[in-house]
Amino acid sequence: MAEWHEFGLWYAINPNPSDIFAFKKTHLLQMLERYGVEDFIMLDEPEFVVLRIDVNGESAKRIFADLEETIQMEPLFSRVTMGSWSPITDARNRILAARERAKIPAEIPSAGWMIKGKTPNGKWEAAPENLDKQVEAFSVFMSKVLSKFANAYIKEMPYRVEDRWLMSVFLHLTLDSISTWQPEENEIREFPYL
Repeated sequence: MAEWHEFGLWYAINPNPSDIFAFKKTHLLQMLERYGVEDFIMLDEPEFVVLRIDVNGESAKRIFADLEETIQMEPLFSRVTMGSWSPITDARNRILAARERAKIPAEIPSAGWMIKGKTPNGKWEAAPENLDKQVEAFSVFMSKVLSKFANAYIKEMPYRVEDRWLMSVFLHLTLDSISTWQPEENEIREFPYL
């Protein structure tokens, strides 16, 4: 039975983001394809690259060994760690932690919450939302949608794009492609990451 595993590829040096992009393209994506991994998450953190994959325990052990072998030939990384991860637990924890950081008012009674948009005076307006519904959407996005996007982007893009304007256009087109209309998009871009 498949389950989520989390690998940390710890930086040996202060890496160049373009080198990390190239490593993902030439090593990680090819390894995931060899193992038939379709659902994964790759995140660049300050001290390591996080790779989360949905595989059985035996495959996870083999992938761990392959990662260790790969980084010995690559000066970017010093070590690999492995643990477990749950998209549902992660989603729930992120939603609840963001509620605290956003200082959602007490009159929003449940743990679930949402930002409806801005009021006419320009303040963000919170509203109640079903926590289980939010957790489901967040965990599906992390475990199913994000991997498809990351796989296509890293595989097809000829290089890591650093142009802020061009990346802004990519975000605009991505939001347009999922039926996010202009007034929503403008607010989404303004909302701070929590």
